[in-house]
Amino acid sequence: MNKIFKVLSVGALALTLAACNSSATPTKGTTKTSDLTLEQVFDKTMKRLADIKSSSAKMDVTQEAKMGSGEKAKEFTSDTKIAVDLVYEPLGTHFSLTTTSPDTPSEEASVEIYMEQDQGIFVKDETTGKWLKLPDDNFDSILKETTSSSNAKETLEQLKKYVSDFKFEQTDDAYVLTLNAKDNKFKELIDSQIKKSMKGINLQENPLDNLMINKMNYVLYIDKETFDTNKIEVDMDLKIKVADEELSSKSKSVVTYTDFNSLKTIDIPKEIIDNAQTVAQ
Repeated sequence: MNKIFKVLSVGALALTLAACNSSATPTKGTTKTSDLTLEQVFDKTMKRLADIKSSSAKMDVTQEAKMGSGEKAKEFTSDTKIAVDLVYEPLGTHFSLTTTSPDTPSEEASVEIYMEQDQGIFVKDETTGKWLKLPDDNFDSILKETTSSSNAKETLEQLKKYVSDFKFEQTDDAYVLTLNAKDNKFKELIDSQIKKSMKGINLQENPLDNLMINKMNYVLYIDKETFDTNKIEVDMDLKIKVADEELSSKSKSVVTYTDFNSLKTIDIPKEIIDNAQTVAQ
């Protein structure tokens, strides 16, 4: 029995190493192929991310959710659009978010924020349309909150330990890395993603204790020439039982990255700086 186990283990290891050391499979119609391996592409991508001084991102998140069952079930859908400009030196960002729902068209929610380390934090009041200047001690927490969902480096750092599990393909212009993260071996990754998506929801019990993952897929699109991360897609289908109610949720987020190292500063309009109302600590 031990000999059989050893043979199977060696075979599994060989298959894993072969996957990491194989070039990407060309998709239909691909004529320009590369011999780089998955690990080489991932390493070059991480090195490129370390050189990024600024970038822009657009994120589109669609969600379908259902709470409960039978006649008492409540369903809703939403579409959230996020745009982020981020500069690392001097540190600053321009962030905007709009959420709409066909079920409640009158309840559109929007947020717009300017942040710059020397000038401070400026938030638009959704109700009045006026700008508020927030205390500077909120800078780090707000910056993390507004940029984490679209942070390619943070996403790839989480995924790098699973590099051997990616499906590795290529088109003429991009490497396409696909990960099906449904299995138990991805528990840490799944937990972090779910906690991020559930942030701000006040629950008495830990939803991860009663979580069922039907699907958790990642797709990364890496530029073949520059190794820029051009797009990240995350597709989730899950169920959570909370207080004897079952919440099912299907969501898809698509983040598209552009303007690498093009932005030099985040310029806050002078009109906003001059007219913003200061909020006391």
